Amino acid sequence: MRKSPDDKIGLRASGPGLLLAALLGAAAYGLTRIWHTRVLNPLVLALAVGVALRTAVGHHTTLNSGFTAAPLLCIPIGITFYAVKNLNFAAYAEVHPTSMMLAALIVFVYFATILILGRLLGQPDRITYLTAAGSAICGASAIAITSPAVDADSNDISVSLLAVTTVAIVALFILLPFVATTVGMTDQTYGVLSGSVLQMTGCVKAAVMNLPFLSRQITDKDLVSLALSVKAARYLGLLIAIPLFASLTQKRFYLPWTLWLFLRAGLLGTWISVNHGDFYSATLIPTVKPLYGLSWSIAMTAIGLNADVRQLLSSNGAKALIMALGGCSTAIVTFFIGSMILG
Repeated sequence: MRKSPDDKIGLRASGPGLLLAALLGAAAYGLTRIWHTRVLNPLVLALAVGVALRTAVGHHTTLNSGFTAAPLLCIPIGITFYAVKNLNFAAYAEVHPTSMMLAALIVFVYFATILILGRLLGQPDRITYLTAAGSAICGASAIAITSPAVDADSNDISVSLLAVTTVAIVALFILLPFVATTVGMTDQTYGVLSGSVLQMTGCVKAAVMNLPFLSRQITDKDLVSLALSVKAARYLGLLIAIPLFASLTQKRFYLPWTLWLFLRAGLLGTWISVNHGDFYSATLIPTVKPLYGLSWSIAMTAIGLNADVRQLLSSNGAKALIMALGGCSTAIVTFFIGSMILG
């Protein structure tokens, strides 16, 4: 996260802002758990709460150090627990090789399309990188993980997250159902499409939970498992996105500390899952999932409180929407081409 020279973060100075971000972030996370909604991501709600409060009450310099401290403290915590749960190399061995190759192809197409569009539209690099990571891999989570690696500020994160989330909702409710009904997909093919293309895990779950318009080939349980296994394969893209976008930002080959944190936590989670499977499934995963969700919700609230709402409504915001929509549309086309090639 970029800091100004006068950002001296001490416990006493940062306490009030950090406490406010923690309370609002916890409230946003709690609301999404109570609502049990798959579409509304707690990180998105937390960011919206922060932006709304910042817009309503204006800028408060005395709280800035706390708003700056929250992402610096909470994002690394979130990265660690997220990797323990999601970067499970043992689980990837169970994913069908064709699904792995298709997921890799679509991640590459997402990256390439959004990077090209960002250059053509004159979008700031950091917004382009975050939009690419969020679109190609796992939405808000990928943006949270990638942001320290590219030294992104609050406005970069806010603009990219809003664009990726908006396009994810459009894809979930309009683009994918239209494509599926037009070509007469089966539920199994739609599950693979959803897992390959949709930006957020919650959207993937929502896409496959109610499919009355498609012919059925597999059970609901197997359909959800299939879609999420394809989606999980895309998490590996973070091992490319983090060093790639960090190197582009630094204009030299660069392996940021977040990459090593993410990789080591993933290896630890993999080891635990292989050697202590019951503990991993019954205790560890139910524990770490809310921990990284809460940590990132606090960070995103603070980011929203530091963001300038004018940036969200600026040309950069419109460009980010175009980039995210272009990436998603190209990914859908790639899915059909890749499916034909890979059989």
